[in-house]
Amino acid sequence: MKIVIINSLIRAISVLLVSLASIVNIGEVKENKINVNNYAANRSASVVSTVIPASVEYKYNYKIPSGVTNVLKEGQDGIVYSDTTGNVLKTLVPKINKVVEVGTGKYGEYTGIVTGYGPDCKTCDGRGYVACPTKTGKWTNLKTDGVYYTDEKYGKLKILAADFREFPCGTIMEVSNNDLSEPIKGIVLDTGSAMRYAYEHGYIHIDVAHETEVGLRFNTNKNTKFSVKRWGW
Repeated sequence: MKIVIINSLIRAISVLLVSLASIVNIGEVKENKINVNNYAANRSASVVSTVIPASVEYKYNYKIPSGVTNVLKEGQDGIVYSDTTGNVLKTLVPKINKVVEVGTGKYGEYTGIVTGYGPDCKTCDGRGYVACPTKTGKWTNLKTDGVYYTDEKYGKLKILAADFREFPCGTIMEVSNNDLSEPIKGIVLDTGSAMRYAYEHGYIHIDVAHETEVGLRFNTNKNTKFSVKRWGW
C-alpha cells in the first residue's frame, strides 16, 4: 500500500513539473521543443512541449492604396503537449495566425496645397452642409455637427474638401507639412471651386474644415504631403 501511495505522489509531482515547465516558457519560448521525461510513470515515455509557429494570412483590398499594409490581427505561436509519436495530448496556448491587409488600389501619395475654410466662407451658402453624405446616408452640417467625423476604423477625423474626381467621398488621408505641429488625419466629405480649379490645372488643393473663418490663420503651404489611407467608402 505504501508503494502505491509513493508511486501516486511521484506521478503527481511529475505532472506538476511538466505544467510548470510549460508555464514558464509561455511568455518567451526560446526553443521549439522542451523535453520533460515522466520517469515515474514510464521510463520509456516522454512528454514534449512543442511550439506551433503562427502563419500569416493576407487579405487584399482595392480600397487601400498600393504599397500600404495594415495589421488586422496580431499573430501568436501556439504551444501543445504531445507524445514522442507527435500525437497532441493537450493545447496549452492556441495558435493565432497574423492577418495582414494589403492594398491593391491606386497609388495614394501626393504633394500640393493645403488651406483652411469654414461654413461662413465667401463661396459657401452659409447653411453649413457638406457636399456628400456619409456611409449611412447622413448629411453632415459643419455648424451643428462640427468639423469632425468619426470613422468606425480610423476614428476621429477632420473633415476635408477636395476634388471628387481624384478623391471620392469617404477618402481618408493624412495631411502633413512643416507648418503643422503634427499631421492632420482627415476624411473627404466636401468640395469647392478652388479644389476643382486646381485639379483641372494639374495640381492638388485640399481645404481643412474649421468652425468659422473669423480669425482663422491657416497659411497656404504649397509643399504639403497628402497620404491616402483609404479610397472612398
